Amino acid sequence: MAKRKNVLLILSDQQRLDTVSAYGMNSICKTPHIDQLAAEGMKFTNAYTPSAICAPARASVMTGLYPHKHGVIDNFTNIKEGTPLLGDCMHDAGYYCGYAGKWHVTPNKEPEECGFDDGKPFMGYGFPGSRVFKSLIFDQPPDNEPNYYEEYLKENGFDNVDVSHGFLGDNPALQIQEMFCKHEGPVESTIEYFVAHETNRLIDKAKDQDKPFFIWANFWGPHSPSIVPEPYYSMYNPDDIPEHPSYCDDLLDKPYGYYLSEKMWGLGNYGWKGFQEIAARYYGHCTMIDDMVGMIVDKLKAEGLYDDTIIIYSADHGDCLGAHKLIEKGAFTFDEIYHIPMVVKGAGTKDNDSFVYLHEVMPTILDVAGVKPPQPVDGESILPLMMGEQESNGRSEVYGEFHSHFYVGRQRMVRDHDYQLTFNESERGELYDLKKDPYQLHNVCYDPAYADVKKKYLDIMSKYMKELKDPAGTWFHRIKEFY
Repeated sequence: MAKRKNVLLILSDQQRLDTVSAYGMNSICKTPHIDQLAAEGMKFTNAYTPSAICAPARASVMTGLYPHKHGVIDNFTNIKEGTPLLGDCMHDAGYYCGYAGKWHVTPNKEPEECGFDDGKPFMGYGFPGSRVFKSLIFDQPPDNEPNYYEEYLKENGFDNVDVSHGFLGDNPALQIQEMFCKHEGPVESTIEYFVAHETNRLIDKAKDQDKPFFIWANFWGPHSPSIVPEPYYSMYNPDDIPEHPSYCDDLLDKPYGYYLSEKMWGLGNYGWKGFQEIAARYYGHCTMIDDMVGMIVDKLKAEGLYDDTIIIYSADHGDCLGAHKLIEKGAFTFDEIYHIPMVVKGAGTKDNDSFVYLHEVMPTILDVAGVKPPQPVDGESILPLMMGEQESNGRSEVYGEFHSHFYVGRQRMVRDHDYQLTFNESERGELYDLKKDPYQLHNVCYDPAYADVKKKYLDIMSKYMKELKDPAGTWFHRIKEFY
């Protein structure tokens, strides 16, 4: 039997597609190490997350399922008992399994309860700098004791590291989370360096095993607060960042929740200048993560493991970062948060434009191991697309879902290259003509000229809801003729 490949899955958090410079969408933000992976391998140009919320998306990676099936419908619910998990499956397939960084998959199980042999996770919401950086307002520390990042700082003489220049919105009811801070310490004292350091420790452990490895490395960033040191903090000039084409959106034809989300963050009074400041640190965060990817790649090469390892780099979802005047993610289905990067080295060398899902990483990694998911999953292995053995998977559209984040409001989205339809259960619908309106500024859902188009995409959504046994379908099918 041929030796099975190692698999390294690197997942960033809340990283926009256009910040990976290999995609050629952004002339400012630079990611040379990820670009090199894409140059040696391939990238998917139409990869989408099933849900643009952290835990639901990450649980989908672990299970290969949509959130309404695995049960993690927000950042605090658990994976349903009895659901087969990627870590368990890879462990059973004879792989050494390691985990580094942000967990945020399911709050009721730690990685070691999901098939991973070793790891120092950030449990719960899990920001390891909370209560460690004395000047940081953001207070969402890991649930686990000890805080492994805090231990690392103490062991390496960085225990007094702090932050400065915290940037918050001006909503007096939300003075609890900085958008960014300056990290007043060396790169080696940052959270992202700790994750890369942990990943390399796991690589050392894996090398001692007489079996292939599966390591899942999870960076916190560039999710806010972007806490970055020099040179990354000042690497990008805010004035160089052009206004996003949809920043002009008045949100008047959008669901009212979008307006409330914009007001909640309290960034409106800063204007685009405020988003330039945020984006400059976010870009610096992306480049710092890229350098950490380079550090991990160097380790694989030094240990003679690089050529035998498939590396998948992706993100759980994106960030509006000023698109539609919004920040982060939530109950909105814009491309900036659903369309994600997915770069693969070690499988094939031809880019692919098929519609693929983040949760298809699960059956794909099992395919590398030579096993199949123990139960049906939502999707299929995309290894043949990675390898160039298959040019297209024949998928003509993608389906996404949202349940709860800040407020409960089930939302479903279906989109192809021409149109996107969003079903908001108790709000107005959204329909965008993507060829005429790629930045989704003009909602034509109730324009009589688009009546036939709307009916077509309502029917497509109906098909997905029935096939997936989506519980949102009960209400949808009762009122879709009036929607």
